[in-house]
Amino acid sequence: MIARPLALFALLLASPAAAQSPSAASLQGSWVLQMDGTAIFRFDLAQDATGHWQVTWSKPSSFASDGNHFNKMTGPPTQAQAMTVIDVPDGIEASFDDPHPGAIPDIFDFQLIDPDAIKMTYVGTGLAPYTLDRVTPGASIGPWDPEETYAREVEAKQPDPAIDKPAAEAAPPADPDSFTLPPGAPKGR
Repeated sequence: MIARPLALFALLLASPAAAQSPSAASLQGSWVLQMDGTAIFRFDLAQDATGHWQVTWSKPSSFASDGNHFNKMTGPPTQAQAMTVIDVPDGIEASFDDPHPGAIPDIFDFQLIDPDAIKMTYVGTGLAPYTLDRVTPGASIGPWDPEETYAREVEAKQPDPAIDKPAAEAAPPADPDSFTLPPGAPKGR
């Protein structure tokens, strides 16, 4: 009688679903980026029985952004499917096509913070990570006011003298309605 439970246990260990790390399994679900009480984006992360990930990005049909401020947002929401999704040490990384001529893909790294929050890093931009909150599947995003600028608060970065200009040489702060984009930051869609 002991052989049967051992055989079932071995079968469970061999199945891809059982091989998922608790963190990877917990990444599955729907997650929103909220600013000023408005859902800006939703990411739906799902892993199939073979261990392959599918990531869908729901976003405004058009928007402008410097990565910390979002404006000129209009609907209806559109969806983009990740071109590739790979496992990384603490989560997954998803690449999305950027249809602008000469643009590189948008790459997002997702890591679990706790059961109801994940950290999303916009790879290669130097932007501070975003915190996304778990929502029910299919939760709506928006509505957006195209005249409104939605902003997130980010901790000020300490200057690095090796790469940052002295304050006297630095450009004046940008008007939030005329963004200056850092290299690799999201552009208007």
